[in-house]
Amino acid sequence: MVDWYEVYELADGVVAVVDRDGGWFRSNSLLVDMGGYTLVVDTQYNEPRTRDLLAVADEHGLPDSMLIVNTHHHGDHSWGNHVIGAPSIMHDGAALMIKHLSGTPPEAYKAFFPWLDFTGSKHPRPWIIVGDKVTLQGDARTAVVRAYTPAHTIGDIVVELPEERILAAGDLVFNGITPLAIDGTVTGWLQALEALEQAYNGWRIIPGHGPPADATVIHRLRQYFRHLVGSVKYLLDKGTPRDPLKLAEQATPGPLLDWKLPERLVLNIARLLKDLEGRPPGEPLDNLSQLAQAMQEYTRILEEQRRHGLPQPP
Repeated sequence: MVDWYEVYELADGVVAVVDRDGGWFRSNSLLVDMGGYTLVVDTQYNEPRTRDLLAVADEHGLPDSMLIVNTHHHGDHSWGNHVIGAPSIMHDGAALMIKHLSGTPPEAYKAFFPWLDFTGSKHPRPWIIVGDKVTLQGDARTAVVRAYTPAHTIGDIVVELPEERILAAGDLVFNGITPLAIDGTVTGWLQALEALEQAYNGWRIIPGHGPPADATVIHRLRQYFRHLVGSVKYLLDKGTPRDPLKLAEQATPGPLLDWKLPERLVLNIARLLKDLEGRPPGEPLDNLSQLAQAMQEYTRILEEQRRHGLPQPP
């Protein structure tokens, strides 16, 4: 029995497949009957989950011919491309990251995520590289692929269904799960969220992780990143060491304290420190193993703070 996802029928021929957990590698996909072909937005991280996605398409009578859009390069959104075997669209920044990461097999992530199943996981080969915008036409509807990047990564794109006012936002939007800026830029993501909130007010938003939402979730993400930037700058000015764990301990997750995986604050601060140093978006973070340990330590610290009262963020 397949129990990892929930299906949302958003409109005639528009089906969201939403992971019930939404955590590490637990991403969402969108299936759209374009009329003559199915548009698949993001393909899951392994072969079994991607085959489940195909089963959902079949159950809803969607066309067998398919076209893939990957909202960015991360494996949980693209490592199932080959299972579908259709042409894929990516931003040029995402294609660059795929080329950079191609020497690291997906199985290497088992060291960080031993509970995950990387059966059939494979780096994709993007077929079609896009820049700022491309329009996809079908007999039933039109979809617009638009870039908002650098932000979560250096190659983020969204998929608009203008007639239905539905947006597949990829990991530009999280809902109920703390966002993660490990491969992008905190300051750039904040700018992208400001543009998204203005552009898609009143739309149905399909986040990369978490259940469907409206533009209020974008506003909440903006609050989180504004809190993060303001707190870190204040603490650095006060003389706090440039240590992501020490900064996280004093900054707190702020507006997203009740969301899953609040320990991602440590990685987001590490990314922000690079932004403040003027380093380019997407530059690899140093010492990921140490940062992973720092996240575990922050989880312990946060639990202790919750028992005794969280510090007031600056």
